[in-house]
Amino acid sequence: MINGPVWDETLLARNGVFPSILAIGDSWFWYPENNLAIPLHRILNRQHSHVMLVRGHNGAEAIEYAAGPVRAQIERDLDSKTGYGRTLKAVFLSGGGNDLAGKEDLPALLLPDCSAASSPVACLRGGQPEELFHTVSQALLSVVDLVEKKIPGTPVFIHGYDYACPNGKGFFGLGQWLQYPLDQCQVARSLHQQVVNELIDRFRAVLEETCAQAPTLHLVDGRNTLGRDDWANELHPTVAGFNRLGACWTPALEAAGLA
Repeated sequence: MINGPVWDETLLARNGVFPSILAIGDSWFWYPENNLAIPLHRILNRQHSHVMLVRGHNGAEAIEYAAGPVRAQIERDLDSKTGYGRTLKAVFLSGGGNDLAGKEDLPALLLPDCSAASSPVACLRGGQPEELFHTVSQALLSVVDLVEKKIPGTPVFIHGYDYACPNGKGFFGLGQWLQYPLDQCQVARSLHQQVVNELIDRFRAVLEETCAQAPTLHLVDGRNTLGRDDWANELHPTVAGFNRLGACWTPALEAAGLA
Protein backbone atom coordinates (compact mmCIF):
# COMPACT_ATOMS: atom_id res chain seq x y z
CA MET A 1 0.00 0.00 0.00
CA ILE A 2 1.28 3.44 -0.93
CA ASN A 3 0.90 5.96 1.89
CA GLY A 4 3.30 8.69 0.84
CA PRO A 5 5.11 10.21 -2.14
CA VAL A 6 6.64 7.71 -4.55
CA TRP A 7 10.33 8.13 -5.41
CA ASP A 8 10.70 4.55 -6.68
CA GLU A 9 8.55 4.15 -9.78
CA THR A 10 8.46 0.35 -9.46
CA LEU A 11 6.12 0.78 -6.49
CA LEU A 12 3.42 2.02 -8.85
CA ALA A 13 3.29 -1.18 -10.88
CA ARG A 14 3.66 -3.29 -7.74
CA ASN A 15 0.57 -1.65 -6.27
CA GLY A 16 -1.35 -1.37 -9.55
CA VAL A 17 -1.74 2.41 -9.35
CA PHE A 18 -0.98 5.45 -11.49
CA PRO A 19 0.06 8.91 -10.30
CA SER A 20 -2.37 11.80 -10.21
CA ILE A 21 0.37 14.26 -9.19
CA LEU A 22 3.77 14.65 -10.84
CA ALA A 23 6.20 16.46 -8.52
CA ILE A 24 9.39 17.59 -10.27
CA GLY A 25 12.01 19.06 -8.02
CA ASP A 26 15.30 19.52 -6.30
CA SER A 27 16.14 18.60 -2.71
CA TRP A 28 12.98 20.28 -1.47
CA PHE A 29 11.18 17.24 -2.87
CA TRP A 30 14.00 14.79 -2.07
CA TYR A 31 15.52 15.82 1.27
CA PRO A 32 15.69 12.88 3.74
CA GLU A 33 13.50 12.60 6.85
CA ASN A 34 11.13 15.27 5.60
CA ASN A 35 10.71 17.47 2.54
CA LEU A 36 7.97 19.49 0.91
CA ALA A 37 6.50 16.51 -0.95
CA ILE A 38 5.59 14.68 2.27
CA PRO A 39 3.27 17.30 3.83
CA LEU A 40 1.83 18.05 0.38
CA HIS A 41 0.90 14.38 0.02
CA ARG A 42 -0.83 14.47 3.41
CA ILE A 43 -2.78 17.60 2.46
CA LEU A 44 -3.86 16.12 -0.87
CA ASN A 45 -5.08 12.91 0.76
CA ARG A 46 -7.10 14.37 3.61
CA GLN A 47 -10.34 14.22 1.64
CA HIS A 48 -9.23 12.84 -1.71
CA SER A 49 -7.04 10.01 -2.93
CA HIS A 50 -3.87 10.99 -4.76
CA VAL A 51 -0.68 9.22 -5.76
CA MET A 52 2.33 11.50 -6.10
CA LEU A 53 5.29 10.49 -8.27
CA VAL A 54 8.46 12.49 -7.56
CA ARG A 55 11.03 13.20 -10.27
CA GLY A 56 14.24 15.25 -10.35
CA HIS A 57 17.01 14.77 -7.81
CA ASN A 58 18.92 16.37 -4.97
CA GLY A 59 20.85 19.33 -6.32
CA ALA A 60 18.73 19.67 -9.46
CA GLU A 61 18.87 23.07 -11.15
CA ALA A 62 15.87 24.53 -12.92
CA ILE A 63 17.74 24.57 -16.23
CA GLU A 64 17.69 20.75 -16.12
CA TYR A 65 13.91 20.90 -16.58
CA ALA A 66 14.40 22.47 -20.01
CA ALA A 67 17.01 20.09 -21.48
CA GLY A 68 18.87 16.88 -20.72
CA PRO A 69 17.93 13.64 -18.92
CA VAL A 70 15.51 15.24 -16.44
CA ARG A 71 13.67 16.96 -19.29
CA ALA A 72 13.48 13.71 -21.23
CA GLN A 73 11.95 12.00 -18.19
CA ILE A 74 9.38 14.77 -17.80
CA GLU A 75 8.39 14.42 -21.45
CA ARG A 76 7.88 10.67 -21.03
CA ASP A 77 5.89 11.10 -17.80
CA LEU A 78 3.50 13.64 -19.34
CA ASP A 79 2.83 11.59 -22.45
CA SER A 80 -0.54 9.84 -22.50
CA LYS A 81 0.83 6.77 -24.28
CA THR A 82 4.30 6.27 -22.80
CA GLY A 83 3.69 7.85 -19.40
CA TYR A 84 0.96 9.08 -17.09
CA GLY A 85 -0.74 11.86 -19.03
CA ARG A 86 -4.10 10.12 -18.80
CA THR A 87 -4.17 10.15 -14.98
CA LEU A 88 -2.29 13.30 -13.97
CA LYS A 89 -4.37 16.04 -12.37
CA ALA A 90 -1.56 18.50 -11.51
CA VAL A 91 2.17 19.11 -11.74
CA PHE A 92 4.28 20.53 -8.90
CA LEU A 93 7.57 22.26 -9.71
CA SER A 94 10.31 23.04 -7.20
CA GLY A 95 13.37 24.79 -8.58
CA GLY A 96 15.61 27.81 -8.54
CA GLY A 97 17.35 27.44 -5.20
CA ASN A 98 20.29 25.46 -6.57
CA ASP A 99 20.66 27.87 -9.48
CA LEU A 100 21.14 30.66 -6.93
CA ALA A 101 22.99 29.21 -3.94
CA GLY A 102 26.47 27.71 -3.79
CA LYS A 103 30.12 28.67 -3.89
CA GLU A 104 30.05 28.86 -7.71
CA ASP A 105 26.54 30.19 -8.34
CA LEU A 106 26.10 32.92 -5.74
CA PRO A 107 29.37 34.76 -6.54
CA ALA A 108 28.18 35.11 -10.13
CA LEU A 109 25.46 37.42 -8.80
CA LEU A 110 27.74 39.49 -6.57
CA LEU A 111 30.58 41.90 -7.12
CA PRO A 112 33.92 40.22 -6.36
CA ASP A 113 34.71 42.87 -3.73
CA CYS A 114 31.71 44.09 -1.74
CA SER A 115 33.75 45.35 1.20
CA ALA A 116 32.66 48.95 0.58
CA ALA A 117 28.96 48.11 0.10
CA SER A 118 26.55 49.59 2.62
CA SER A 119 23.35 48.02 1.22
CA PRO A 120 22.42 44.66 -0.34
CA VAL A 121 21.74 46.26 -3.72
CA ALA A 122 25.28 47.65 -3.79
CA CYS A 123 26.61 44.09 -3.64
CA LEU A 124 24.94 42.95 -6.86
CA ARG A 125 26.56 42.71 -10.27
CA GLY A 126 25.01 44.70 -13.07
CA GLY A 127 22.03 42.89 -14.56
CA GLN A 128 21.89 40.38 -11.73
CA PRO A 129 20.04 38.55 -10.33
CA GLU A 130 17.46 39.30 -13.05
CA GLU A 131 19.54 37.58 -15.74
CA LEU A 132 19.74 34.37 -13.74
CA PHE A 133 16.11 34.50 -12.67
CA HIS A 134 15.03 35.01 -16.28
CA THR A 135 16.84 31.78 -17.18
CA VAL A 136 15.09 29.98 -14.32
CA SER A 137 11.75 31.46 -15.36
CA GLN A 138 12.15 30.29 -18.94
CA ALA A 139 13.03 26.78 -17.75
CA LEU A 140 9.90 26.64 -15.58
CA LEU A 141 7.76 28.02 -18.40
CA SER A 142 9.12 25.36 -20.73
CA VAL A 143 7.60 22.72 -18.43
CA VAL A 144 4.33 24.63 -18.22
CA ASP A 145 4.19 24.81 -22.02
CA LEU A 146 4.89 21.09 -22.26
CA VAL A 147 2.14 20.29 -19.75
CA GLU A 148 -0.30 22.43 -21.73
CA LYS A 149 0.69 20.65 -24.94
CA LYS A 150 0.44 17.14 -23.49
CA ILE A 151 -2.49 17.52 -21.07
CA PRO A 152 -4.21 20.88 -21.73
CA GLY A 153 -5.69 22.75 -18.79
CA THR A 154 -3.71 20.85 -16.16
CA PRO A 155 -2.60 23.19 -13.35
CA VAL A 156 1.08 23.61 -12.52
CA PHE A 157 2.13 24.83 -9.06
CA ILE A 158 5.45 26.50 -8.26
CA HIS A 159 6.84 28.06 -5.11
CA GLY A 160 9.34 30.68 -4.06
CA TYR A 161 11.51 30.42 -0.97
CA ASP A 162 11.40 31.78 2.55
CA TYR A 163 14.29 33.80 3.92
CA ALA A 164 17.06 31.24 4.42
CA CYS A 165 19.67 31.96 7.08
CA PRO A 166 23.30 32.40 5.89
CA ASN A 167 24.78 30.84 9.01
CA GLY A 168 27.29 28.41 7.48
CA LYS A 169 25.35 25.29 8.52
CA GLY A 170 25.61 22.43 6.03
CA PHE A 171 24.37 18.87 5.76
CA PHE A 172 26.66 15.82 6.08
CA GLY A 173 29.59 17.54 4.45
CA LEU A 174 27.53 19.43 1.91
CA GLY A 175 27.16 23.16 2.26
CA GLN A 176 28.93 26.44 1.55
CA TRP A 177 25.67 27.58 -0.01
CA LEU A 178 25.30 31.11 1.40
CA GLN A 179 27.69 32.33 4.11
CA TYR A 180 30.84 31.01 2.44
CA PRO A 181 30.29 32.68 -0.98
CA LEU A 182 29.14 35.89 0.72
CA ASP A 183 32.37 35.91 2.71
CA GLN A 184 34.38 35.17 -0.43
CA CYS A 185 32.86 38.27 -2.04
CA GLN A 186 33.73 40.24 1.11
CA VAL A 187 30.14 41.09 1.98
CA ALA A 188 29.97 42.40 5.52
CA ARG A 189 28.41 39.86 7.88
CA SER A 190 25.91 42.52 8.93
CA LEU A 191 24.59 42.51 5.34
CA HIS A 192 24.45 38.76 4.76
CA GLN A 193 20.80 38.28 5.70
CA GLN A 194 19.79 41.42 3.83
CA VAL A 195 21.47 40.18 0.65
CA VAL A 196 19.70 36.82 0.92
CA ASN A 197 16.36 38.52 1.56
CA GLU A 198 16.86 40.80 -1.44
CA LEU A 199 17.48 37.82 -3.69
CA ILE A 200 14.48 35.90 -2.34
CA ASP A 201 12.19 38.90 -2.87
CA ARG A 202 13.47 39.48 -6.39
CA PHE A 203 12.99 35.82 -7.22
CA ARG A 204 9.42 36.06 -5.94
CA ALA A 205 8.80 39.08 -8.20
CA VAL A 206 10.11 37.21 -11.25
CA LEU A 207 7.90 34.22 -10.43
CA GLU A 208 4.89 36.53 -10.24
CA GLU A 209 5.74 37.85 -13.70
CA THR A 210 6.16 34.26 -14.89
CA CYS A 211 2.70 33.29 -13.66
CA ALA A 212 1.20 36.24 -15.52
CA GLN A 213 2.35 34.57 -18.74
CA ALA A 214 0.58 31.26 -18.11
CA PRO A 215 -3.03 31.01 -16.86
CA THR A 216 -2.51 27.42 -15.64
CA LEU A 217 0.50 28.36 -13.50
CA HIS A 218 -0.03 29.00 -9.78
CA LEU A 219 2.51 30.47 -7.34
CA VAL A 220 2.61 29.60 -3.63
CA ASP A 221 4.26 32.16 -1.37
CA GLY A 222 6.17 30.80 1.62
CA ARG A 223 7.91 33.99 2.72
CA ASN A 224 7.70 34.96 6.41
CA THR A 225 6.57 31.45 7.32
CA LEU A 226 9.70 30.17 9.06
CA GLY A 227 11.71 31.44 11.99
CA ARG A 228 15.46 30.94 12.37
CA ASP A 229 14.90 27.74 14.38
CA ASP A 230 12.86 26.27 11.51
CA TRP A 231 15.98 25.93 9.33
CA ALA A 232 18.05 22.73 9.59
CA ASN A 233 20.80 24.33 7.52
CA GLU A 234 21.30 27.14 5.03
CA LEU A 235 19.00 25.67 2.39
CA HIS A 236 16.65 23.20 4.04
CA PRO A 237 13.99 23.62 6.73
CA THR A 238 13.56 21.28 9.67
CA VAL A 239 10.84 18.63 9.71
CA ALA A 240 8.44 21.11 11.30
CA GLY A 241 9.58 23.82 8.90
CA PHE A 242 8.70 21.78 5.82
CA ASN A 243 5.31 21.00 7.37
CA ARG A 244 4.65 24.69 7.86
CA LEU A 245 5.63 25.46 4.27
CA GLY A 246 3.38 22.67 3.04
CA ALA A 247 0.44 24.28 4.81
CA CYS A 248 0.98 27.38 2.66
CA TRP A 249 -0.13 25.31 -0.35
CA THR A 250 -3.50 24.34 1.15
CA PRO A 251 -5.58 27.30 -0.16
CA ALA A 252 -4.24 26.90 -3.71
CA LEU A 253 -4.76 23.13 -3.73
CA GLU A 254 -8.27 23.49 -2.36
CA ALA A 255 -9.14 26.19 -4.88
CA ALA A 256 -8.04 23.82 -7.66
CA GLY A 257 -10.23 21.05 -6.26
CA LEU A 258 -7.25 18.84 -5.47
CA ALA A 259 -7.38 18.85 -1.67
